Amino acid sequence: MIKEFDGLFLECNSAFKQYRSALRTHNLAYGLLNCLGRHTLTGMITSSGRQFVDWSSVYRLFQDNRINIDSMFSVITNSLLNNKFCSNQDENIYSHMDDTILNKTGRKIFGTSWRRDPLGPPFHTNFIWGQRFIQISISLPEKSGASISRAIPVDLHHCPTVKKPGKKATPELLNEYKEKENEPKSTRNRKDKGFTRKS
Repeated sequence: MIKEFDGLFLECNSAFKQYRSALRTHNLAYGLLNCLGRHTLTGMITSSGRQFVDWSSVYRLFQDNRINIDSMFSVITNSLLNNKFCSNQDENIYSHMDDTILNKTGRKIFGTSWRRDPLGPPFHTNFIWGQRFIQISISLPEKSGASISRAIPVDLHHCPTVKKPGKKATPELLNEYKEKENEPKSTRNRKDKGFTRKS
């Protein structure tokens, strides 16, 4: 399993601007697999055995677009589409889309707002402060035909609520707000992507 994981991660090296960034992310990925508590940066650093080393380089990984997330997801997508049960031209490829809310506490975190708590009781509406994400997964079947399948995430997009302009906003800003408000939420802040088979 580790050999397969390392091989898959090796294909993602092109998603990093520097090789040392790829090594740090690889170590974090091991920490993510071994983390038993909350899957935070602190938990991943501790689980990878680097809790006594300076953490600043790890936090810098997530600044200035040092990681190309789309490139990493494309490696996973291609690996799935080349699977023997998905690459068959006679078989359908099934994908799933779902939204999720990540709880946050900071009021200045980008894209946060009050949202309905999906885990709240049906007889009372609760609200939580968090970010909304859309996740797309592809089903990986165990065998050809009708069978049990596992949903593998291949894309994740932050979908914040469009911020309403103030009372002194220009007509151009108001028109832009109305256009974004009418867009489907799943397409905001993302490029349209399609899954195609390789001939």
